[in-house]
Amino acid sequence: MDIVVGALSGIVDALPGKLGELLEQEYALLSGVRGDVIFLKDELSSMRAAIHYCESLDHHDSQTTGWISLVREVAYDIEDWVDLFSIRVHGGAQSTSGFRAWLSRSVDKLTALPARHTIASELQGLKERVLEISRQRNRYRLGQMVGTTSQHPHDPRLSALFVDPGRLVGFDGKVEDVSKTVMDAGGSNGLRIVSIVGMAGSGKTTLANAVYRRLQADNTFQCSAFVSIGPKPDMVKTVKDMLSRLGDGHRGGEDISQLIPRVRGILEKKRYLAWIDDIWSSEQWGVIRCCFPDNSLGSRIITTSRNDALPTNHHYGSSKFVYKIGLLTDNEARELFLKKAFSSRNDCPQHLVDAFTKVLRRCAGLPLAVVSVAAKLAHKQSREEWEKHGLNLLYSSHSDGSDGLKQILHLSYSDLQPQLRSCLLYLSIFPENSEVETDRLVRRWIAEGLIAASNEDTAISSLNELIGRNLVQPLDLNHDSIPRCCRVHPVIYDFIVCMSMQDNFATVTDAQHVPINNKTVRRLSLNLKSNSKQDQPAARNETTDLSHARSVTVFGHASATPHLTDLKVVRVLDLEGCKGPVCLDGLCKLVLLRYLSLRGTDVSELPAAIGDLRCLETLDVRSTKVEELPPSIVRLQKLMHLLAGSAKLPDGMDKMKALRSLSCAATTKSSANVVEELSKHHNLRQLELYYYATETPGNEKQIKFPADGLQTVKQLCIRCTSPSVTFEPRVLPKVQALVLRFEKGRADDTIGVSGLEHLSSLKHLVLEFEQHDAGAMATVTAVRMAAEGLHLDHQYITLKVDGKKY
Repeated sequence: MDIVVGALSGIVDALPGKLGELLEQEYALLSGVRGDVIFLKDELSSMRAAIHYCESLDHHDSQTTGWISLVREVAYDIEDWVDLFSIRVHGGAQSTSGFRAWLSRSVDKLTALPARHTIASELQGLKERVLEISRQRNRYRLGQMVGTTSQHPHDPRLSALFVDPGRLVGFDGKVEDVSKTVMDAGGSNGLRIVSIVGMAGSGKTTLANAVYRRLQADNTFQCSAFVSIGPKPDMVKTVKDMLSRLGDGHRGGEDISQLIPRVRGILEKKRYLAWIDDIWSSEQWGVIRCCFPDNSLGSRIITTSRNDALPTNHHYGSSKFVYKIGLLTDNEARELFLKKAFSSRNDCPQHLVDAFTKVLRRCAGLPLAVVSVAAKLAHKQSREEWEKHGLNLLYSSHSDGSDGLKQILHLSYSDLQPQLRSCLLYLSIFPENSEVETDRLVRRWIAEGLIAASNEDTAISSLNELIGRNLVQPLDLNHDSIPRCCRVHPVIYDFIVCMSMQDNFATVTDAQHVPINNKTVRRLSLNLKSNSKQDQPAARNETTDLSHARSVTVFGHASATPHLTDLKVVRVLDLEGCKGPVCLDGLCKLVLLRYLSLRGTDVSELPAAIGDLRCLETLDVRSTKVEELPPSIVRLQKLMHLLAGSAKLPDGMDKMKALRSLSCAATTKSSANVVEELSKHHNLRQLELYYYATETPGNEKQIKFPADGLQTVKQLCIRCTSPSVTFEPRVLPKVQALVLRFEKGRADDTIGVSGLEHLSSLKHLVLEFEQHDAGAMATVTAVRMAAEGLHLDHQYITLKVDGKKY
């Protein structure tokens, strides 16, 4: 049985600290409650050690699996209790000082007494659950005599070492390219290291083996050696294996500091070829790299890794090259599948063509997926069997841990830190092949507490690590090399859906209303896009208990959105892109809500009391019919991302000190221009302004950014009818990315955009016109010259007119 601890330790790790913070606050806990909180804090700290031990096991029995499930569910409920505590007792009010504040707190204590007794009762229930979990662990001696830390009995990559190079599909060009890279002297006889990197199952070992055997056959090297490391290596044994392959028959010695000099002694005066397969960590590479002297004899090392970052570490002065292995083309994948599934046949039987096309699309060019699925289906003749086993290979009830594809993916998953596992599983919420906007993803991670520091930079680093490990694919990099969007390969998506279901991390259902299991729903994803009748409103699932749901995400039709009054602890409500009417009844009672997206829906008005959502961090109503935000919005002291699109802001925006991102109309109810008011914000980093003038053509208002304004903004986007923008000296000193989107060019001879030379930190400029006219082309020419005067790299200047680049 696969270990299903998953992201659990991340939850349990954070809770003791959260309970400790609760004890340090000013709240006067009821008699006995403080003691119960201390008990939970200590008991969870003890459970944490057991959880970490379970994570070290490769397998464990059903009793341990059940115990882990109980710990996970009680950990969620304790965290919900903690987050609700201050809100139910003090209404979420901030701690203040003075007599008036003391009087207010005294009144609050009296009025909140019923809630306090409810809190104490809930805490007693949680304590009893924790006690029973602890008793169960002791009763069955869980974490002591269960599981095994042994290596997998079969290495699923082993077959790649014995593939006949002549039978490879789609690798001829890759073998040629890597061989040339390895052998290219470049005028130097120094040591050259070539690292092959790519996602699990992409054929790294197969490619490295083909290159290694080809170079061995040339007899240009005096000696050669191959070792495979893996995620849990015995480095002493690894170095001994290398010695054996180099002809050192003496197997004595257990100290690696003695073994490494023996390897170096053999290689010191020889031109050698080494292949180090499956490197997982910098520590592993740091040790094995010490075995290879740079003897200036033209020696070569080939490495493979799933982590793009590892090959660049510990190379010292050696020449180093990274080869990123790509996926198979559609034709290559088809050829390989037919060869594996039908042997000598060149075509798929007619009755299986549709199923074959679907299965091949799911494999999406991943060689191991193609080979594994083709082997599963080789002796199956019916279309039903093909669709059953080919489209549900990883998460059907027929899959088990012995499946090579799933096992290889599980190695990558197990190697992640708990926080990264949670972040990866979170992508199972989005439909397959979704292009998920980075901002949307990281803000949701933070809203649900998956990022420990609640910091966007930390969240971006986590995303980059998942990308570097080839578990997530980046799309459309910006000037900082941060992807604007990302997605996961279909095979990895299947895997994370499988793990998410096992861990009860997220509950995914579709338009056919697949029955939700009887587990407590923690995250709900409703995907109605697959409904052939999606124009018709879909009924809600009225029987599902969503009182413990932390996030609700709906794709397709808004009518499937659960009743908001049922969502007691929801942190994320995401209806982005939903069609049809949206009911917001009960929205302002979602006291823990941190992320609300109504982007692209038919919403035309926000509730007047939206300012009651004191925990709200992100509000997105772009591309809706909302024309004006309610005045109460300024009470949202924790709001960091206010994305209102073309909607007008209320007065008093200077009160919203936490704002980091803002998208809005360039005017408020009483102000002709919002720029001066926004200049008072010292945390604002991203700004998008909509200027849609109602004046007659030729009488557009000039958009001016005054001197010394917007000192902290790093990204600025302006959308308006025609170019009439001026940047004065010392404005926007930190802006790095500027996007100007105009509907049409200017009718007169003026340039329309001036003062670009004052944007001293500008790195990336995007200028777009929706219409091709003389004014647009004149502005393009003028802006290009101004941008070149700033010495911008041409790859970071994007000029588009009517969708065409210039």
